[in-house]
Amino acid sequence: MSNIREEYNSEKKSKFMQAIIIGAVAGAVVSLFDKTTRTSVLDNSKSCMGNVRDFVKNPNGFLSQVRETSKKVRSTVEKISDDVTFISQKVEEMKDIPAQVAQVVMETKEVFTAENEDESSANAHSENRLSLN
Repeated sequence: MSNIREEYNSEKKSKFMQAIIIGAVAGAVVSLFDKTTRTSVLDNSKSCMGNVRDFVKNPNGFLSQVRETSKKVRSTVEKISDDVTFISQKVEEMKDIPAQVAQVVMETKEVFTAENEDESSANAHSENRLSLN
């Protein structure tokens, strides 16, 4: 029974893949009816063939370009990583700022409250002296 099921599933997959390939070929043929598409396909094919020829003639040049590009990508990733680290540090510092500001405000309030109380008690004391005289 499982062999029959496997054969049925493999036939289904095979037909599915055939249908995809046939659909892709049919789509490609239909798209080639347009002159600009045909021209674009020809130009891209010629360019691709030229690149393949260059690679076959000089594979070391291609490999050195790949190495150079990978170095640039690595360098860029490192810079981005450093930037992200820097930004995250600044964000953490900014999270502490509201607490620091609140602390400064509370200290300032305490100083002014203490000064006002001192002035009030001094004024009350001098009023008491004036009223006694």
